[in-house]
Amino acid sequence: MTTRREELPLGVPLGLLGASLVAAVVMALAGVPVVRVADLPWLVALAVALAVVRVAAHRPGTSEGRRVFLFWINLGLALAAVWLSPAFGLYLFIGYFESAGFRSVPQRLAGMVGVALVIAVAQVGGPRSVLFIPLVYAAFVAVNLAITGLMFVLNRRREGLYVELARTNDELRAEQQRSATLRDQLVAQAHEAGIAEERARLSREIHDTVAQDLVAIIAQLDAASAAVDPAERDRRLSIVDAAAREALDEARRAVRALASPRLDDADLPLALDDLLGQWRAATGLDGELTVAGTATATGHDDVLLRVAQEGLANVSKHSRARRADVVLRYEGSEASLAIADDGLGFDPDQPHQGFGLRGMRDRLAAVGGRLEVASTPDGTHLVAHVPLGGDATPGEAPAEQPAPTEEDR
Repeated sequence: MTTRREELPLGVPLGLLGASLVAAVVMALAGVPVVRVADLPWLVALAVALAVVRVAAHRPGTSEGRRVFLFWINLGLALAAVWLSPAFGLYLFIGYFESAGFRSVPQRLAGMVGVALVIAVAQVGGPRSVLFIPLVYAAFVAVNLAITGLMFVLNRRREGLYVELARTNDELRAEQQRSATLRDQLVAQAHEAGIAEERARLSREIHDTVAQDLVAIIAQLDAASAAVDPAERDRRLSIVDAAAREALDEARRAVRALASPRLDDADLPLALDDLLGQWRAATGLDGELTVAGTATATGHDDVLLRVAQEGLANVSKHSRARRADVVLRYEGSEASLAIADDGLGFDPDQPHQGFGLRGMRDRLAAVGGRLEVASTPDGTHLVAHVPLGGDATPGEAPAEQPAPTEEDR
């Protein structure tokens, strides 16, 4: 691939031609022996002819072949002008620039050598100069050819750089296209991952809210159907009614914002107290809420409330405990929720099915929190930690993972 050099504006060669003619006239009138006054009309005619050739070569749409032909016509006329006045060597220097732009390497090399030979005539002062002898002329020709060779090599290197630059640009465009394709794929994958994460979150929401309330309703209905005392049956049915309404509120809230309605009109301590009171009434178990420190909105109160719901549900379903105490603690840069029961405990090394503890861990990890579980035959102690204020990056690994690996109790 050969790149054609940008053309010089027409004013540049015409300006050099005019300057050469003026220099020749001044030299002739000043009596410089290399220029004769009698040759001035010929010099003017040659200058006009050179200008005409120059304008013809500069016309838009001129083919490469015609430009090369006009270049040699121009060089022949310039040789005649230089023979009469060496001042026209000033005009000839642009011949190097023009010949270097030829697409054909032989034409380019021939044009640059031709310019070097003609300029050497001007450099020795023309045929009337005392320096115009074969040895001196040959020396100037040798210097010019060396310069020509250097220019030819530099021009070839420039063209190589242009080719390399074009290839690099092509590769860059291809890489940009690949990057755009990869970006689209990553966006699609992130979208799919977001959908999967949202489905998992919805599953946890339903399990932690509506499903727990329905379990409580079923348990209360079983107890009510087995109750002989009408008062006890009515009490159980009133609990069922309250739980059903709570489940309906939770379902509606999940559709709107997936948050607990208990937090709509109350802070977390009040919401926990309300939750614990309903749990005591529904299960007949004992339990107290303790708040340590100054209650502060964490930005993750809904997460702690969900953990409390799930933890208390696990106590009533699995632990055979007589009581469960809840401690909400605000300390340093985090808040913690602890649930301690006096039940039978469980073996952390045994696999369990369900969404319970796994859902708690996922929910806490999504906000930069963590879950700690310790269980012995004398009871289970569960602690959920969340940072105070701000949201952690979703999916960020908690600072410390709990030892148990079971998914549910």
